[in-house]
Amino acid sequence: MATENRHLHLTEGALRVPETQNLTSVKLWCEYAIWGLLFYDDQSPWLTLVETMHICFDRHRQNKPIFAGLAGTQTAPEHEKVEYTQALNTALRHILFRDREVLRVADRTADSASMWKAWLDTVERDYESLELGYLEREFNSFRDFARAVELLRSAEIESHTDKRWTSRHILPLGTAMLFPDVNQQYNLDRKFMRRTGEMLYLMLNRSTDHFCVADLLARRLLRVGTTWNKLASRLSGPEDAQINTTNIGYLPMARHSTYELLAKDWLALLSLDSIPIENLLDPLQRISGLIQAIYIIERAYDVMGSDAPPRSPLFLDIVGAPGNNPIRKLSANQYRHHKTLPQSATTAFIDAFIASPEWTAVLTSEAGAQESAAILKKRFRWSPRRTPDPDRLPDPTAQITELVSEAQATRGHHIGATFTNHTRQIGLLRAQRSSGTWYAPTDAFLEMLVLTNVTTPLEYSEFLQKLMDKYDIVVGPEEVRAAFGVRSNALPAPLADLKENERRLEDRLRILGFLERKSDDCAFVINPFVATSSSVATGAQTSVDA
Repeated sequence: MATENRHLHLTEGALRVPETQNLTSVKLWCEYAIWGLLFYDDQSPWLTLVETMHICFDRHRQNKPIFAGLAGTQTAPEHEKVEYTQALNTALRHILFRDREVLRVADRTADSASMWKAWLDTVERDYESLELGYLEREFNSFRDFARAVELLRSAEIESHTDKRWTSRHILPLGTAMLFPDVNQQYNLDRKFMRRTGEMLYLMLNRSTDHFCVADLLARRLLRVGTTWNKLASRLSGPEDAQINTTNIGYLPMARHSTYELLAKDWLALLSLDSIPIENLLDPLQRISGLIQAIYIIERAYDVMGSDAPPRSPLFLDIVGAPGNNPIRKLSANQYRHHKTLPQSATTAFIDAFIASPEWTAVLTSEAGAQESAAILKKRFRWSPRRTPDPDRLPDPTAQITELVSEAQATRGHHIGATFTNHTRQIGLLRAQRSSGTWYAPTDAFLEMLVLTNVTTPLEYSEFLQKLMDKYDIVVGPEEVRAAFGVRSNALPAPLADLKENERRLEDRLRILGFLERKSDDCAFVINPFVATSSSVATGAQTSVDA
């Protein structure tokens, strides 16, 4: 059905959907037209970063530009047509995530040859399709092999989850450390990697700084034969089976402010040479998740246009007091507002089509029911439910009403769930069954904000101003006053509570080692990792925060 992509209804200024984009599984086009195909709630920011690295490593392996920019011309841009392949890496995935015997055998009191035989006999008995005899040639002893396995397992990301073993991953520090998301038969099924990483790649690719990001990424990660990746290569062996070439997803807007913000923040983090690259991946996935969440909000406002409600900031509850206190209540209200934006944007998207001459003509047509069904199928990839009479269709007005209802439904996987899940997983959003959901940052999230935004000592009030200007994040009374457009003393929370919220953030930054108070009136936010500019070689001997 890809040849019908040219008929799809698009938002204003959006790129045409490539004819190569396979939309056979799409049953309702609205969300994808606004935000792209696909921002997926069950694909965590960590797996989003891993999927992005799949593309970057593959393009580097093929000596292609990591980021080539938009296709077409400056005045007539076209959507990129990016393909990439993924190595199955079945042996290493089995050893890391499915094997339960390596460490047990290594604990035995036996010689190395006996341990190798015992373990390989178990593999041959239980997994006939695997040939792992090469490992005995790669390591001096079985215990050396077991230590290598244990070390590489320590690099697992999201080890606390209960995902199937074919959907578990380690830090993406090299081509040997990447796995596609497959089922038990090793077929690509995208259960947890559903193109959100492709969206992140496209956002970076369309930024004006994409060449600079590519250069830093190549120097810090893609061109470096890390000890981690060398170790993974020894464990993975000679296998070279690959998943078939994969076409990249669809991102509607050629240019957007969030693309620029994302690229600049990647540059800021990748420029921290004193931090080993394996320790930079965590803040990278957090800032990427934050920018994609902001993108979801901004695209909703874009589509709603002049009909959009007043902008609402990301107000952070730092106080953390229990109960329905004013600070938590304000933060929860902002989250609820943001959560409703996708539904409002989807309705505005359909309303724009309803106001078009094409739909107006349908309403006056004698064959309106049949024509409207055909047009809605063509523009939205959606069909109305049949009436009890199979030969009759609802009238056009009923059809468009049903379409709006379907588009607003929040069951299953939808963009609102993506916003909620991703902000929670990066440490921005907190949820408690008895207390609700509100913006309350973790220490790791605050650390990411400092690493990304502080290059020289920054006065505390300037730091707060920067967070508001870049991310619409507010904490204290002055930023709240500006963000909410308050021109009187009628603040959305008591002034004393807002000042306490600001003071608590200062305390947390000081405890984390990111703030120094010089006097009663002067405190500076510092980034201790900026002082050293020399590159630090990465390797398995460096501690890993996975």
